[in-house]
Amino acid sequence: MKIRFPAKIRLKVLIAIVLLAVVVGIFCIYKKTSKNNASLEVVYPSVGDIVQTITATGRLQPIDQVDVGTEVSGTVSKIYADFNQRVEKGQVLLEIDPLKAKARVEQTKASYRAATNEIQYQRRNYKRIQELFKKGSVAATELETAEYRYNNAQSSLVNAQSNLEQAELDLENCIIKSPIDGIVLNRAVEAGQTVAASFSAPTLFTLARDLTKMEVKADVDEADIGQVKASQQVEFSVDAYPGDKFFGTVREVRLSPTISSNVVTYTVIIEANNPDQKLLPGMTANCNIIVQQALQVLTIPMRAMQFKPDENTPGYVPQKNAKEEDAEKRQQGFKVRAENKSRVWVLESAGNLQARRINLGISDGTKSHVVKGLDANTPVAIGVQFSGAKKGSQTTNPFAPQRKVRM
Repeated sequence: MKIRFPAKIRLKVLIAIVLLAVVVGIFCIYKKTSKNNASLEVVYPSVGDIVQTITATGRLQPIDQVDVGTEVSGTVSKIYADFNQRVEKGQVLLEIDPLKAKARVEQTKASYRAATNEIQYQRRNYKRIQELFKKGSVAATELETAEYRYNNAQSSLVNAQSNLEQAELDLENCIIKSPIDGIVLNRAVEAGQTVAASFSAPTLFTLARDLTKMEVKADVDEADIGQVKASQQVEFSVDAYPGDKFFGTVREVRLSPTISSNVVTYTVIIEANNPDQKLLPGMTANCNIIVQQALQVLTIPMRAMQFKPDENTPGYVPQKNAKEEDAEKRQQGFKVRAENKSRVWVLESAGNLQARRINLGISDGTKSHVVKGLDANTPVAIGVQFSGAKKGSQTTNPFAPQRKVRM
């Protein structure tokens, strides 16, 4: 018994078959013409420099910076130095009102004189009792008492002398002098202000010995710190001079980590010359630490290693991949060493693409150092260009769904 479909269904099936045949035909024509319209984009290895760097951010500060404080409390009476002023070692920076210190000196002097009189009296008394004891005129207890008082008088004199020296030192400390030759970076007090040195010495001035030499405290991520070593060269910039480049050297890598929000960083100290004094304390330095570099070596773009031809690529001949080659070598008894190897596609004189294994050195993310496997006269494929397409543009399947562009 034959089953007859309605005429509408038969018409729809026929239309679907015709459409499918048209799509297949167009796709076959596209596949055939796309290869004919394609051209290979090649480059030649060139000689250049490759610098591998690690980025870090830090703050500039003077190499030798000193905070000047006070050991005495009192009221600031006079200020002799101001911001950005150059000072010499021993120069007076500030004076604290010395009235209280002078009164303390007079008190301790009086105590010292009293202790001196007391020891003189107790010495004479002890010698007199000692003579009487030898004649048998006094008991031993009186001699012991005289000796006890004489020893106490000696201790009181030592204590009074120490108090006097401390009071005189406090009087001297009312005059604050510069401990180094340098420049005043900061002044933290004003005339008439009261400073208290009860628990810790308050900072009055901040001095820098020499602004022609600066250092950067840069924070380096724990993933990169293993590559940073002393004496490595550093290139950095500051926001104040965006067009200028400054150079320095890694002095030390500090072992103590800094942990903030579960992010671990290490402090790297970078020394830099500042002859023009453009670099100021507190500036942010954007650093590039040079960990490796290869100068005047053969290089190729990273695109060469990323290029993978297919059946539409002109000159492409299917070949075994690197893993299959290594597996065959192992089966044949060859040793396959784990080197920094990669595969590129070179254009032979016959117009065919040939895969070639090369040894690579360092890379800066844009190009790589070719250690072995290529020379400057070898054309290396990096892409495919189609007629009518802009350079660097990628071709797409005309049958793939396209994104809608909002107008």
